Amino acid sequence: MPIIDSIDHAGHTKIITWDVTESNEEMLMLLNLNPYRLYKFSQLRPKQAQEYLGLRACLQELGVDYDVNYNEKGKPYLPTTDEISITHSYGKVAVGVSEVSIGIDIELERPKKIANIKQKFVRKDEQDWLPEVNELDYLHIIWGIKEGLYKLNGGNLWNFLHHYRVEYFPLVENQPIVCWISDEYKSQKLTAYYKRIGDHYLIWVLDHE
Repeated sequence: MPIIDSIDHAGHTKIITWDVTESNEEMLMLLNLNPYRLYKFSQLRPKQAQEYLGLRACLQELGVDYDVNYNEKGKPYLPTTDEISITHSYGKVAVGVSEVSIGIDIELERPKKIANIKQKFVRKDEQDWLPEVNELDYLHIIWGIKEGLYKLNGGNLWNFLHHYRVEYFPLVENQPIVCWISDEYKSQKLTAYYKRIGDHYLIWVLDHE
């Protein structure tokens, strides 16, 4: 059972990361899906089917035996008061369930790609504090935070340069990072955290102010 990471954050947020290396047959035996979930699985393309099984595995480990629904903007939700966020990257699936609003992201370390798109997501006021040392780590984490903000914000198609901002932070895992969602009317302060899992960066953003 390849759970590669488990986080219990402050008693109100749990995140499970699963590396889906099993075959579909092995996963189906493990999960024992009900007829509705089996039918849903059978209608998916191979990549989406693998991700769905990873999602169900994470939910099973979290003790959340619910079907995940999606609103018109694609944001997932549960038939409970808990919040949920889902992310996947190259066979890794992570699911966060929280008593507060949450957005999570997992990203494979890709130095060339992240450097090439830097100007698309790093603001001028972020560039001013961005250290040259470990810059690539910072770029991956800033990108992941803004993905998390986007998900927490309900999947609104906002601009990573104009609407999401990250304050300076030291490269210390599991420590709070101040970040913001802003528009022309208001700004909302949130808190992000990051963790390295092998060659991936896991980021979670919480609204617990």
